[in-house]
Amino acid sequence: MKKTLRFLLLCLPTIALSQVELDQVDDFEDYTMRNWTKNSSIANENIYNGGPSGEGDNFLRVTSSGSGSDLELMTKNNAQWQGNYYQGNLSSRVKYISMDVRNSGSNVIFLRLSFQTDYGLIYRCSTTNAIAVLPNEGWKRISFSILEENITPLSDTFNYAVTFGNGSQGVEEMRILHNDVPAWESDPIEAVLDIDNIMAESQTLSTEEITMKSELKLFPNPTSNTITVTSNENVTEDISYGIIDLLGRTVKEGRSKLNQEINIQDLNSGNYIVEIKNDKGDIFREKLIKN
Repeated sequence: MKKTLRFLLLCLPTIALSQVELDQVDDFEDYTMRNWTKNSSIANENIYNGGPSGEGDNFLRVTSSGSGSDLELMTKNNAQWQGNYYQGNLSSRVKYISMDVRNSGSNVIFLRLSFQTDYGLIYRCSTTNAIAVLPNEGWKRISFSILEENITPLSDTFNYAVTFGNGSQGVEEMRILHNDVPAWESDPIEAVLDIDNIMAESQTLSTEEITMKSELKLFPNPTSNTITVTSNENVTEDISYGIIDLLGRTVKEGRSKLNQEINIQDLNSGNYIVEIKNDKGDIFREKLIKN
């Protein structure tokens, strides 16, 4: 029965919605890509099994495409994620875009959202902070804030109100992409990203990534000898740390405290992910550049 339904749905034309709505969700259970497309001939895939809910749960698979410096991990939407994110009421505007993600490749993905509006001039912006999605950690729920303080303009003429829409037009295109800095294009990477349950929210649960992000900072960065996880609120909390290379391997781990130095002289020069956990189970991740 499910195979028959899948065939019939794939034969139907994709319905293009024209306006973002609060609490809308792309769960990919209709066997389509929900208008999520790419710039290359390697199309996204609707995988019919193995989403966050397990057997029978559909999800979207995005595989990097291109070659060399043009290799990219990016998917975009010009349909139901267009429109006025203010919803005509600032108190109930779309403030967060949440989704379930899984890294099914072998390289660390730095995931972020980017947006574009075209009013004769093109306005672009990107979420300021990327979320690191590590290989072999399974499905996890992440949430991006699109409030002003968490958005970075990508041009000198950027205007937040224009880009997210206080009128009828608003966002023209939304992208999900890999880049460790705010950008409109993906950094080159060979990767496979699985996505499900993309949702527009006015509020979000306090997720692991959000809970500690505003409290902690990795300093100095870049560095050669030591790092310190600094906090303005708790100077004595015990933490565990892991330092992960870009192949997803843990190269150093141990116990420490906030605002206490961690020696990294033994690490090779390069880029790493520092993962910090406290005794409550909260997690903080940040990119580290080792000179």
